[in-house]
Amino acid sequence: MPDTDSVPDVELLVREDKLKLLFRQSFPALFISYATALLLSWMLWGHASEVVIVAWLAMLAVSTLGRLAVFIIYFRTRPSGVDLLKLERRYGFSLMLSSLIWGLGALLVMPADSLLYQAITLFILVGMAGGAVSVYSARYPMAVGAMLSVLLPSTLWMYTQAGKEQLGLAVGASMFMIAMLRTAKVMANALQVNFQLSRELHAAHAAADQQAKTDALTGINNRRAFLDHGEQITRYCERHELEISAMVMDLDRFKSINDGLGHLAGDNVLRHVGELLLTTLRRSDVCGRIGGEEFAVILPHTSGRDALAIAEKLRQTIAETPIPCGERRLDITISIGVAAGAYDLTTLLVHADKAMYRAKAQGRNQVVRYEEAFVA
Repeated sequence: MPDTDSVPDVELLVREDKLKLLFRQSFPALFISYATALLLSWMLWGHASEVVIVAWLAMLAVSTLGRLAVFIIYFRTRPSGVDLLKLERRYGFSLMLSSLIWGLGALLVMPADSLLYQAITLFILVGMAGGAVSVYSARYPMAVGAMLSVLLPSTLWMYTQAGKEQLGLAVGASMFMIAMLRTAKVMANALQVNFQLSRELHAAHAAADQQAKTDALTGINNRRAFLDHGEQITRYCERHELEISAMVMDLDRFKSINDGLGHLAGDNVLRHVGELLLTTLRRSDVCGRIGGEEFAVILPHTSGRDALAIAEKLRQTIAETPIPCGERRLDITISIGVAAGAYDLTTLLVHADKAMYRAKAQGRNQVVRYEEAFVA
């Protein structure tokens, strides 16, 4: 049966795409970040409080393990939709926590009496901040939050110092942050436009493909789509040795409805039958309009006896559901032929069609099975 679900939310899909990119490109940064902290600690060892350095590395290790747990969940479950959005919150929280530990910890381990090591520390922090903008650019708030968390504490501290060297470093870091804010915005917008165009093109192609396969009047498969889907299901049932049945149905006295009440009334009848097929049949069944007032259904994993029961239920539903037509209600009936026992779609449809014509010949508004109607 055709997909009757609503068109996917492009904005949600774009957000998912950006989050998936974020997880992929930020995973290596998890280890690079801690390795950089080890490098900075090694450089400052003997020039700063060793207790503070060890404590900082320990806290950073814990936060890194927490972030690693989020990545493990993602790579194991590959979430999407609401589940991915929930994981985004955990990812963002762990990133901000780790970034704050980085920024505040670097400030604490930075020697207050050594301009050289202050400059070295700030140089490392600028590199970390620039990397954050690049790595987390898929989500602008995260990129900006990580950058400011890493670099802002030490920059503000340097503004409080008396030396012009520290002031110069602070001004330079501030200019860098301003430039990175702009860069992060440009990168985020570029990614947004790229993913948006990709998703919109995909949605347009999917809509065009669906339109090409759908009967415009009834909303079910057209003849071409029905035959394509029918062939696939027939081959599947044959491979797995599953029973398969087919129904061919034709509206009784449809020409008199068109001639007597007009084509609009006839179109309304066809539309009504299409809606009943969509609501009555199982989701695994494939239905289509294969002619003017002729419909067909493929029923996978269904015996001929079960197909008869389904056809009879459908016949009764159509007969017992009058169609509003102006000030009157129009009663319609349908003749249905059922066939089973073959793994060839053409054979099934030919047999069901013959059974349907036998139902017409026997008085209409009934169901006839091919094996019961024709004996070789």
